[in-house]
Amino acid sequence: MTACNEKQGILPKSGGRLYEVLVVGDTDDIIRNVLEADVEGLPQHEPEFDVSSIASSQLNATLKLARNLVTVSINPDLYTTTRIRYEKNVYAQPQMVIHISAPSRKSLREDLNAQGKSLLTLLKRAETNATLLQLEHQRNAKAEHTIQEKFGHSLWIPMDMLSTKEGKDFVWLSNNSPTGMQNIVVYRSRTAKSTHEFVANRDSVMRKNIKGETDAMHMKTVLKTVRGVRIKEKGREITIYRGLWEMEGDEMGGPFVSHSIGDLTVEAFVFAPGMKKRNKLRQIEAALYTLK
Repeated sequence: MTACNEKQGILPKSGGRLYEVLVVGDTDDIIRNVLEADVEGLPQHEPEFDVSSIASSQLNATLKLARNLVTVSINPDLYTTTRIRYEKNVYAQPQMVIHISAPSRKSLREDLNAQGKSLLTLLKRAETNATLLQLEHQRNAKAEHTIQEKFGHSLWIPMDMLSTKEGKDFVWLSNNSPTGMQNIVVYRSRTAKSTHEFVANRDSVMRKNIKGETDAMHMKTVLKTVRGVRIKEKGREITIYRGLWEMEGDEMGGPFVSHSIGDLTVEAFVFAPGMKKRNKLRQIEAALYTLK
């Protein structure tokens, strides 16, 4: 996978919704099948991306303004292997343009078994960066100050998260939206060395701090849904957990994603019954990457 230089100059604003991709020249839906894989950690089936496909001849000046554009070129005379290269802000801004070339559709399908994850990561990272570009100018300074004072760390908080609850080594922020409640939680607990330890820590913290209408109702983690992965980001090792939560004694639940660095955890969770949750979760998940 290779990158080309970012285009300079004044560009029009890109079009399209979050996590929407326009694919050009994918006649056998090979790329579509990769991009429409199920998102991990959601309670219902939702694709990684919403995909629209057109033939190469249909790509015009208006469609070139798509926020995410993937072009596919199959030519045995020009290519011997499958290659992926990308450019940023080619026709619009912010924009990710990915060019995929291969000698045949068969080799493209086979090679994407190994390279498909890289394609998804590239597009998701572009959307995260676009979300952070917006968040940078729409932040809740008061909430950020609370986190800095309590934990000694900085974290960008969306401006609409005006509801706050504090506890010992714990802060819960929420937008309390009737059209899909988005939440960020910051807490300290014992450093988890396994998924089971993480769930035990999380359940202990949530039992004390996030309760329902009675003391018998409290948030808990659905253990069988939790998946963890360790990554390195800016020289730090971060453990990312994804899964589902539910409210003990009540019919509430939804997805969560958490980032743990040592004994500090920052988490995003959503409660949006009857609604799609991918974009709502990813929008606040982006904020977790601003932890410093």
